[in-house]
Amino acid sequence: MTELEKKLMKQIEHLTIQNEKQAKQIEQLINQLTNMNRRLFGTSSEKNPQGQLSFFEEDNNSPFSEAEQPADKAVEIETISYQRKKYQGQRADITRDLPIVVEEHTLPSDSQVCSCCASPLKHLGKREARTELEFIPAHLVKHVHYEHAYECLACKKTGQNHILRQKAPEPALAKSLAGPSVLACNLYQKLEMSIPYHRQEKEWARYGLKVSRRTLANWAIRSSEEWLEPLYQQMREKLLLEPVLSADETTYQILRRADEKSATADARIWLFRTAEAAEHPIILYHSSETRRFEVAETFLKGFQGLLHCDGYSVYQKLEDVQLQTCWAHVRRKFLETNDSNGQGAVGVHYCDQLFKLERQWKDLSPEERLQQRQLESKPLLKEFWGWLDALVTMKGPLQKAVDYTQKLRDSLQRFLTDGRLFISNNLAERSIRPVTVGRKNWYFSTSVAGAHANTIGYSVIQTAKENGIDPFEYLTVLFTELPQLNIFQDSEQWENYFPWSPYIQAKVKPLSKHIKRA
Repeated sequence: MTELEKKLMKQIEHLTIQNEKQAKQIEQLINQLTNMNRRLFGTSSEKNPQGQLSFFEEDNNSPFSEAEQPADKAVEIETISYQRKKYQGQRADITRDLPIVVEEHTLPSDSQVCSCCASPLKHLGKREARTELEFIPAHLVKHVHYEHAYECLACKKTGQNHILRQKAPEPALAKSLAGPSVLACNLYQKLEMSIPYHRQEKEWARYGLKVSRRTLANWAIRSSEEWLEPLYQQMREKLLLEPVLSADETTYQILRRADEKSATADARIWLFRTAEAAEHPIILYHSSETRRFEVAETFLKGFQGLLHCDGYSVYQKLEDVQLQTCWAHVRRKFLETNDSNGQGAVGVHYCDQLFKLERQWKDLSPEERLQQRQLESKPLLKEFWGWLDALVTMKGPLQKAVDYTQKLRDSLQRFLTDGRLFISNNLAERSIRPVTVGRKNWYFSTSVAGAHANTIGYSVIQTAKENGIDPFEYLTVLFTELPQLNIFQDSEQWENYFPWSPYIQAKVKPLSKHIKRA
């Protein structure tokens, strides 16, 4: 081989290696673009569309599972009818709890004569023509409180002044126009309806109250700090006594940060909540400027139990806490490989089989569920880990999915040891959704105090909903009654004001069945 041929061979070898690297890079970029397009334009659900055949799922009714038949048989044409939802009675159902005003339409007395012979007409009966709804706009009423004083004239004659004054109820906020229902409405519109203060400002103007968004924000911060935060801390003590919790967090922006970082830097809102089977559901949110371990450690101080979470490394460092990490995140990692016919699809298939089994056992007791997991989930997981250990991958999305899963191996299979655990953290992810919806509407909090007030308000509202009571009425009761009590000296009184207490359950109307819980 001549020198020129050797040189050309080296050049070809170098170009081949370079070409392979570029091909892999192109594949990774295409994968990133596909995932980005899915997030931007695709459905947010990871479920297969109805009617779409799964690559792995065996279907005995599928035409592909049947043996080939001779072609000389008569072809039967099947007519497919679509079963639609029945809406009979739905109109009556959605208006069942509304007050009724009956409108009777009768002929005037001078018209109750026959047009042919002028004889009097006899009433035959009536029929319902239609039902329609009337909207009665909200309005503001100005309450002016006068305190009346009384004196004893007999004592006055003896030179003693005995004066008795009937005090007005204590206000929720001192030296403020906002009464309990206004404060409740302010928080409800911001945190439950996700209406920013600049739009609330216009709505209050419609009711005849000219109030600035700055004042609205101040009302929210003060009412949360003075009355809701003590309740929040009491609920946190109850939360930490629970045996099973779920955690999640999401990004948030705070403009005027205490750590003097840029306003574009990500802050965090954390979520900690009770399990679905808890007797008294509690959902608490917590704001912080960082995502550091100390935040979770401080909030969960004293908790010794089981925690559903994602794969974030902070949770792995918690002491005295046993983790169950989320299989939905594992499934998503394999799904994002966009490998519908290869190893990525195999990973998705194993996850789907786990979830399919769990759906079959959702109504079982923890003990029964654990027994079924030992019989069916454990062998399936053994097969999955064997497949994963033998898998040879190169750098790319599939390798990331494998590394992520292997790293969480122990915490992913803790559900095999305790029937109270579930294989996904979807409960926490659903509960943090109100924050993400609100964030899309107002984008940020101006101050650290504002972000803190939001998390306190979210906690009270979502916990009220989980306990089946109307959050607006609950807030109104809190802002009306708590200022009248010596509650900070007698902490036992807080027991009456938890959303699940018999007193509150009797006093506050139930949550409308048309409103979804967290």
